[in-house]
Amino acid sequence: MPSDKFLVTGGLEPLTVTVEQAAQLTGESRSQVYVRIGRNQYEAVKSGSRTLIIFESVKRHLASLPRAKIKPPKLRARTQFPATY
Repeated sequence: MPSDKFLVTGGLEPLTVTVEQAAQLTGESRSQVYVRIGRNQYEAVKSGSRTLIIFESVKRHLASLPRAKIKPPKLRARTQFPATY
């Protein structure tokens, strides 16, 4: 989900994001974003010297990832201390 600073007034999603913005949105490093571009996991275009990533391709990639299966932590047995009165 994009943060509010990437949304245009009216709640519209951006068509493209910069490499830095993609890294912020996904929690990945800039290097990892470039790796994903190289593997065609993110679609990118050039505007002059700037690399812009098609935002929809970022969303598509994130939606294709498997869901995390995290087990709840085991409850530890409470240690009973003898009463010292």
